[in-house]
Amino acid sequence: MDNGISLDSYKIFCTVVKTGNMSAAAKELYISQPAVSMAVKQLEEKLGSPLLIRTTKGVRPTPEGEVLYVYLERALSMIETAEHKYLEMARLEKGEIRIGASDIVIGGYLMPFIENFSYRYPDVRIKVTNKTTNESLRLLKSGAIDMCFINLPIENSDDLEITECIKIHDCLIGGTKYRHLVKNGLKLSELSDYPLLLLEDMSNTRRQLDRFAMDNGVILKPIIELASYDLLIQFAKINLGLTFIIREFDNMSIDNESIFEIPVSPELPPRSVGLVKLKNVALSYAAKRFVDMLGLKQEECK
Repeated sequence: MDNGISLDSYKIFCTVVKTGNMSAAAKELYISQPAVSMAVKQLEEKLGSPLLIRTTKGVRPTPEGEVLYVYLERALSMIETAEHKYLEMARLEKGEIRIGASDIVIGGYLMPFIENFSYRYPDVRIKVTNKTTNESLRLLKSGAIDMCFINLPIENSDDLEITECIKIHDCLIGGTKYRHLVKNGLKLSELSDYPLLLLEDMSNTRRQLDRFAMDNGVILKPIIELASYDLLIQFAKINLGLTFIIREFDNMSIDNESIFEIPVSPELPPRSVGLVKLKNVALSYAAKRFVDMLGLKQEECK
């Protein structure tokens, strides 16, 4: 019921009951004694019942005033706790960030930012969920995560806000068995002559690779499909076949001793990793600070 009583009136009343004295309440609240008396009088008029018994030694609550005080004190304590918890999160003393990304994006791009953020704000929890692009988007739309970092482009993005984070390039690699291919490289159409090790076709990276190949009249038929880049690299090292990696994230793997980069013609087009969040849904203080630390520019937004 809206009775037009302000929260300040309740706070003044509770302070008067707690101190047992109008003057003491005024001193604690940093307001004048007449202001305290007026607030209590108006509260009694609006509620329609005396709340305080005035004596020569001060005031004490009436039975109705005692009941009101007991419940108001609990409510005001909860409000104070809520304000305190809010300020803890605003000052990044507490909070949580929920991120979705693939293992390669986590390890190749996000890890330094996560480490830096954790060092600066140790009491903010970072929850990272390792999922494919499509799985991360489902989690985002369901509210299970705050943001995700995925391979672009994506379809049906009208309800999403997308910011490009980094350009990436796919490159073909092979072990010592295929070292002779480094000098002249391979045509895309020649990939079918070699065993291919690729990511599973549910990943956005694999789909874009398949799409590029089909646009050039080539159908890729891998002998092994995996969900892990690390395993693909390990299999390439033991010469099970050729695979694609992301140069910006896996360049340390190309040591020119056990793993070699093999040029492909035509070159695969560059791609991007993007930060995705829901449109018109505000991020928490912690999540906004994490995004700020990425150093993304406004003109990179798509």
